[in-house]
Amino acid sequence: MSGNSARGYSCSLRLDGMMNNRQCILGLDPSSTVVGYAVKGVDGTLVEAGLILPDRRSAGSFERIVSMRQYLNILLDRFRPGIVIIEWTKGKVGRRRHHGLGAGLTVYGCGVGAMATECDIWCRENGAELIAINENTWTRGVPKGHRQLVIAQRYESYRPQADPGGDIADAIVIIDYWLKVKLTTKDTKGNIQ
Repeated sequence: MSGNSARGYSCSLRLDGMMNNRQCILGLDPSSTVVGYAVKGVDGTLVEAGLILPDRRSAGSFERIVSMRQYLNILLDRFRPGIVIIEWTKGKVGRRRHHGLGAGLTVYGCGVGAMATECDIWCRENGAELIAINENTWTRGVPKGHRQLVIAQRYESYRPQADPGGDIADAIVIIDYWLKVKLTTKDTKGNIQ
């Protein structure tokens, strides 16, 4: 794993290089302190995964969220995904999480909302599809640590200790979930959607 943190990124996995426009899916696990991201080809091949970090982790919540929103826009322009999948909050985040950085439910919701709004604007301007998936829907009650172990088994270069919040793993898993549902769901006429 590399520790590249240029432009607010901490790239943990990089495999096949950049995909061409519309040939990739961007998965996001947003919060007010860090945003996990993964880029996969439409065939499910992992291209890159990492973290979008604020300029200063100790900054106030507003400054953290604004800086991560700017880095998210850079990431969107870099990969130009055809589909963006973002985790949407279930509405349960305790105020004691994130080591006292003010990430209670209200601040967490602001972070998720800011990232979702940035994605919505970018997708509308660039003809991409934005999909929000409720956290309860895709996690199916599987603990975060278990999800990290599954990703570590699938991707040799993934190291759970470098992803203490499981944000990178979750960004990968949310794409996998969506691909599985998309490939196994039929519309009312029996066609695979």
